Amino acid sequence: MAPAAVLGRVLADVLGGEVVAVESHQAAGALVSGEADLALIPTLSVLRTPEAFSLVPGVGLVGERSPSRTLVLAGGLGDIETVAFDPRWGQEALLTQLLLREHYDLKPTFSPVPDGTPLAEQLAAHGAALVSPDTQIPDGAVVLDLGQEWTDLTTRPMVWGLVASGPGVLTPEAALALAEAVADAGDPTGEGTYQLSLTGLGYDGLEALSDHLFYTGTLGAIPELPFVPVTDEEPEADALDVLLEVPADPDASPEARTN
Repeated sequence: MAPAAVLGRVLADVLGGEVVAVESHQAAGALVSGEADLALIPTLSVLRTPEAFSLVPGVGLVGERSPSRTLVLAGGLGDIETVAFDPRWGQEALLTQLLLREHYDLKPTFSPVPDGTPLAEQLAAHGAALVSPDTQIPDGAVVLDLGQEWTDLTTRPMVWGLVASGPGVLTPEAALALAEAVADAGDPTGEGTYQLSLTGLGYDGLEALSDHLFYTGTLGAIPELPFVPVTDEEPEADALDVLLEVPADPDASPEARTN
């Protein structure tokens, strides 16, 4: 099962309901239209408009392989002049541009092509193309995985998406329950190249992406991401129990409130 689908199933098991499959460029619209209560939003979209979302803390799609687009070259890297891409996959196109510039000192032009254009036509016209990983690759073509290239460049995994609701929709209790369910799930894909939690190097990967986008001019500032706050207690406390406690008497002494 695709890692995004596994993540959706874990979240649905907590909140109930069903998993609705949409393309990543449709995810934000699904929140706005009410088609979805939660959605896996491309990280670039969240970084550009953080005020449009509330994020489940510690949850996302993180991995060293690209789940959505791969870069196919008709020849060698030095022969790239233009890259064909579907403009709906803006995050992957921008990541490719960054990788070619930072990793290989290349600055090709990116040319939008209509959805469904055969790969052979794209390669003949442009020399390189961003396509789905399950596309049939012609003999002699070279394939670069964007996730592997990003990890080679930064030594961090790529954060492909973050789980979000609309602003103010997600309660702290629900956010914490979702985060705990994902943490308990471990690596349910069994592939070893993806994780559904930002713990470990996921947060580092998110920071690396923000830094690169800022220093290359894509972001005017590094935003503070709108993760739903779940508790102010010390990390060793059981956060879910803390959230569900009956509020203490505000007039009581500090000693009485902690007993």
